[in-house]
Amino acid sequence: MKRSSAALAFLLAAAVAAPGAGPAWEVVAPGVRVELPRDLAPHPAFQTEWWYATGLLEDAGGMRYGVQWTLFRRGLDASPPRPGESELRPRQALSGHLAVADISRGAFRSAGRARRVAAGLAGWSGDGTRVWLEDWELEARPDGKLRLLASAEEKDMALDLVLHAGSPPVLQGDGGFSRKGGEAGNASAYFSLPRCRARGTLELDGRRLAVSGTLWFDREWGTTRLGEGTPGWDWFGLRLEDGREVTLYRLREADGSAGPLSSCTLSTGGHATRSLGAAAFTLEPAAFWKSPASGARYPVGWKLAVPSEGLDLEVQALLQTCEVDGLRSVGAVYWEGPVAVSGSARGEGYMELTGYSPPGDGKGLAGK
Repeated sequence: MKRSSAALAFLLAAAVAAPGAGPAWEVVAPGVRVELPRDLAPHPAFQTEWWYATGLLEDAGGMRYGVQWTLFRRGLDASPPRPGESELRPRQALSGHLAVADISRGAFRSAGRARRVAAGLAGWSGDGTRVWLEDWELEARPDGKLRLLASAEEKDMALDLVLHAGSPPVLQGDGGFSRKGGEAGNASAYFSLPRCRARGTLELDGRRLAVSGTLWFDREWGTTRLGEGTPGWDWFGLRLEDGREVTLYRLREADGSAGPLSSCTLSTGGHATRSLGAAAFTLEPAAFWKSPASGARYPVGWKLAVPSEGLDLEVQALLQTCEVDGLRSVGAVYWEGPVAVSGSARGEGYMELTGYSPPGDGKGLAGK
C-alpha cells in the first residue's frame, strides 16, 4: 500500500475542490491486472495515483545519500470539458517531492511543488511514456528503463537518474489488488520494483556528483481513501542481503495499534512469495526523534518480527532528521528516510511515517 504518503494528503487537501455532481471516478476492484509497461502511464479515470522512488546512492568518494523522488496525480473533476470552458480550468493536478538525506554529512533537505494540468505547467504525453511537472519528469524508455529528473534551486539540489528494474514487478496484496478499508472500493492497484539499479548524477550545493546504487520504485493508483479511524501509517521497503525483499505497511488505529488490513509481502527477485496479514507480524517502536520544526515525535527505530519467515529484525534510521515539509505542496508533514536492517538478516531500505504531525495551513514549517 504505500504510497499514499503525501499522496493521501494530496487527495484530501487538493487545492481545487471538484464539483459535487457529475460522472464518478472509477474504483479498483478485485481481479485487477497489472501490466508493464502499460501501467507506468497515468490512469486519469481514477482519482489519485503516484510514482514513488526511494533508495540509497553512493558517489565515487564513498559518500552515501538517501533519495526520494515522487510524483502524485489528483483528479479534480471527472466530467469532460464543457463547451466554452477555459483551458486554464484544471481537471487534474500534479504534485511532487524531492528529498536528499546526506548520510555521510548528517544533513537533510526536501522540496515540493504542485501545479494544475493546464497551460503546459504539468501533464503527460499521449502514450503516457512521459509525465512532467514543470522541469520534473518521469520518462519510460523503449528499453524498459526509467529516467527520473527533478531540481530545486531553492534547496541547491537536483537529481538525474536512470533506473533499470532487472526483475518482474512484485504484485502487492492479492495479485496487485491492495485493500485499504472495509468498504467496497477502499482499495488500490499496487506494484513494486524493489531492486532497481540506478545510475546518474546528484547535484548538491553546486557540486555535480556521479552516483549509483539501488532504488525501490512503487506504483499505485485508485480512488477511495483509507477507512475511517486510520490517522496514519508506517511503511517499510526493505532489501535483505539474503535476496529477500519485505514490503510492510501498518495502518494505525486511533489508539496506535495495527489495523486489521495492515500487510506484509515477502518476495525474492521480484516474485512475491507470501502475502501476510496483520496477525502474521509484530512491529514495535524502539527509538524516537522529535522534530524541532513540527513538534511531531517519530518512531525512527523499530523491532520487526515475522515468525513464519524466521525474521527477527531491528530497523534503524540512518539519519533521524528526515522530516519532509509538504505543507505547501500536499498539505502534510511526514517522515521519510533511509534505514539499516540488522538481526536475523541484514539489509537496507526506506521507511515512511505519516500522521504524526497534524495537518497544516499551507504555509510550510518555515512560515510557522
